[in-house]
Formats: sequence, structure tokens, C-alpha cells
Amino acid sequence: MEMQRLLKAAVQFNASDLHLQVGSPPTVRVDGTMVAINAPPLTADDLTAIIGQVADDSQMRRLAGERSCDFSHAIPDVARFRINVFHEKGNPCLVARCIPLHIRTVAELALPPVLEDIAEEQRGLVLVTGTTGSGKSTTLAAMIDHLNRTRRLRIVTIEDPIEFVHTSQKSLVAQREIGSDTPSFAESLRRALRQDPDVILVGELRDAETMRIALQAADTGHLVFGTIHTTNASFTMQRIVAMFPPDERELLQTELATNLAAVVSQRLASHRQKDKGRVPVLEILRNTAVARKTILEGRISSLPQVIANRENGMQLFDQHLAELYKAGQITGTEAMRLSTNPDAVALAMRGVSTLDTSGGLVQ
Repeated sequence: MEMQRLLKAAVQFNASDLHLQVGSPPTVRVDGTMVAINAPPLTADDLTAIIGQVADDSQMRRLAGERSCDFSHAIPDVARFRINVFHEKGNPCLVARCIPLHIRTVAELALPPVLEDIAEEQRGLVLVTGTTGSGKSTTLAAMIDHLNRTRRLRIVTIEDPIEFVHTSQKSLVAQREIGSDTPSFAESLRRALRQDPDVILVGELRDAETMRIALQAADTGHLVFGTIHTTNASFTMQRIVAMFPPDERELLQTELATNLAAVVSQRLASHRQKDKGRVPVLEILRNTAVARKTILEGRISSLPQVIANRENGMQLFDQHLAELYKAGQITGTEAMRLSTNPDAVALAMRGVSTLDTSGGLVQ
């Protein structure tokens, strides 16, 4: 089996991912659903040969030593792919995430226009959060692309691996890949501060060291973008606080209150019309005076009430779900499935807009 043909087939299916596993036929994920390709089940020899078609010698050595490996692969005029190779029951497996060559704009992605305002912040930390496959990278790419097209800036990205490729337009963009260009996120972020950046994108803020440097970069006048695997704004704040030892948390709250610009949390809903794919659903926290005071005082659980006031374009997931339902983009069932509080969203779809202590909308 040829890997190039499988990757092209995934793009033709408009799939988000291609899965190759011993004992199963090649499988793609289309609009969140796994669909098997009409082909024979793969053998271990098939997988070994396929991996050898896309991985270079250094990546094969890393796979042999660490039993897993991440890297990118490109097919000119087709797409880029973020590839993860790992082992399952002693056999190699491969998952390839399809990354379009064309970076879609905020408007083309049906994202709230306020994301462009957030991208134009002069300084601060912007976090885009969500589970794997929720569209974080696509949203971040749209925000960076907006700056690249409209502002004269120096943009440095640190990724593992590089996903969307940003060709310098009005801005000058440098993209660094973990492994080939730099050893780690923390080390690259530390060195990026000496590379005259205006904007820094960190693919993932994985630990306290990287988060600490990101906050320092924001504090020194840079605009820093990063991702965290959390489900909403308040959980994001809790996750960041939990990264640090207890004796550092009071100072951390001060740094967050001072340097946070926004938290954009994302989920994907199925469109009411199945042929239109999926719809982004966003919760947006901005560091308004009220939000800043709430974070400074450690009242993280009160952030949903702050967001619900919708100041400066803020919104809760439940508020956005109710809007999408009223606009005819998603079904009521889908709105309640993705909600923080299904009963609250059922009320919200009938026009209720107040908030309970759990962050859901109630009458």
C-alpha cells in the first residue's frame, strides 16, 4: 500500500484524520465519525513499509528508541499532515491529521469576529483550549494569519510539529519545529525572547516551566499565544494554578490577573445539515477589570458569572449554543449534548439569559 495514495484519499474524503492499525482496514474520521476505507486489513509488514515511506532516518531512530514519534509530512498542492506513529500490542500504528494548505480566515471558519480583536491585543497571554480534535490549531492559525495579513510584526512560532505553514506577508514569520530546530518548548520560548518578536505562538503549554516563561514574555510586552487541553475558561485557570507548587500560587494569580489577555475554549458541533460539516462553539473570557479582580482574588469558580455578562465579546458555551440553535445551525439535541448544563440550555433556547452557580443558564 502506498502512503501517498492513502493520504490523498483522506483529503478527498474531507477527513480530519487517517488511522492505520494492524488487523483493520485504513480508516478515516469524517465530521467526527470513523469510516473504514474499502481496502484489505493492514498487516504489521504493511505498517512498517508505510511508515518508512514518510519517516526519515532520525524519526525512525526516535521511533525505535521511544516507541513513538511525531513529525510532519507534506504533499505539494494537496495538504500537510501531522503524523504520530506509536505501538499497540507490539505492532506499529499511525495517525495522520490532515492540515489544509489554505489557512481559512476567522470569517470563513464561522468564528466570532471578536477573535480578530483578541489577536490584535498589544500584549498578554492568549490561550486557545479544548480537547484533541476540537479545532484549536485551526483557530490559532486563523488568528496568526489575520496578523500576518494586516500588521507589520515579527511573529515566531514554536510547534511540535509545524502544522499550518505561514508565508510571510505584511509580517515576518519564523516557524520553529521541536526536534529539528529546537530541543524543547521551554528552551525555544526562552531563546525566542532574544529574536526580537512581537508575537510568539507556543504550540502547547505543557508544564510549569513553559507557562512561567510564557507569562514572563507577556509581562515584557509580547503577545503570546498558546494551547492547553482544557474544556472551558475556569478549568483552564484551575489547570494553570495546579501546575505550580502551592507556595507559588498566590504570585501566579497576580501574574495571570496582570498578563492574561483572553481564554478561547472551543468545541465542535454537528451542523443541522449534515453536508455542512461541523460548527465551532466557543467560550470566550477576556481580561476585563472584573475578570482581573476575580482572578486576583482567587475566585476562579466565579468566572462563569463574569463571562455571562458578555462584556467585550465574552460568551459562555451555553450562550453560544443557544444562539447557534436559534440561527438554525445546530439541533436542540446537539446543543444540549455539548452544553455545560443541558436543562439550562433548554431554557436558554426559549430566551432565558441568567446564570446559576454552575455556569449554566437558568430562568
